[in-house]
Formats: sequence, structure tokens, C-alpha cells
Amino acid sequence: MKKPALNANEDKVLRALIGFYDEEAPYVHFAHLTKRTRLNRKAVRRACRSLKRKGLAEYERGLFTADGDPFGAGYAASDAGLEYFEPERVP
Repeated sequence: MKKPALNANEDKVLRALIGFYDEEAPYVHFAHLTKRTRLNRKAVRRACRSLKRKGLAEYERGLFTADGDPFGAGYAASDAGLEYFEPERVP
């Protein structure tokens, strides 16, 4: 299967989502992504939505912190997103 092409902002955001990924709390919101990527909120939002359409990211709302406080919504790298930068395997 051919990997979808990424523009520069999508590449930065996907790398950040992979860097933040934790199986217990994989979702991260825009504030962390804007800080990590140094992109503005609008660019991060656009890249996240595009990555979701390409199947490389997932969106979740109604998130909570470990202390049970409301956290809002966020994005996480999907399984395909986590594998996107791995070298292709030759059988």
C-alpha cells in the first residue's frame, strides 16, 4: 500500500504526535503541538485534520487528565501514523 504524501506541516505534526504517543494517554491537544512544532494553531489544526483524513491520526473528545480533570479534545497518531516513518519491509 502506498503511503500518503505529507506536506511540511503534516510531517512536523505527525512526528510530534508520534513523539507524544503513550499507550495509556495517546491524545494531545493543540497547545502542546503548537509548542513542539512551532507552528501556529491554525496550521496545526489544518495539519491534524488532514492527517485524520489520510488515516494517520485519530481525534477524541471528552478527555480527562490522570487526576480526573477535564482535558478537552485532542489528536493521536493512529497505528498507520505510528508506522509511517518506519523503513519499508522487504519480504
